[in-house]
Amino acid sequence: MSKLVRFGNLLFLAGQTSSGQAQARSIEEQCLEVFSRIDVLLEQANSDKRHLLSVTIYLKDMNDFDRMNTAWQRWVDPDHLPARCTVQAILGLPELLVEFSVIAIAKD
Repeated sequence: MSKLVRFGNLLFLAGQTSSGQAQARSIEEQCLEVFSRIDVLLEQANSDKRHLLSVTIYLKDMNDFDRMNTAWQRWVDPDHLPARCTVQAILGLPELLVEFSVIAIAKD
């Protein structure tokens, strides 16, 4: 599985999750860890969160939506909001609470 696929200037980041380790148990902590991973991958591809086009968020439990959304709003650039949808899903590991799939564009 590729963490990042580039097609022309389009960047596809799939399956971005926290490590699921004890240090990232809450939805907020997992979101922060994932946002950090996304930031690193985008930077490696000459992009950043201002260049997000679309984000799909998979939540283990929709009861976490408001808390996830608060973390999202603190991270995302309010002047460059991507298209976004959030769905409830069964994730790959029981300790995972959230997963992000991202489409962005490279700066070059």
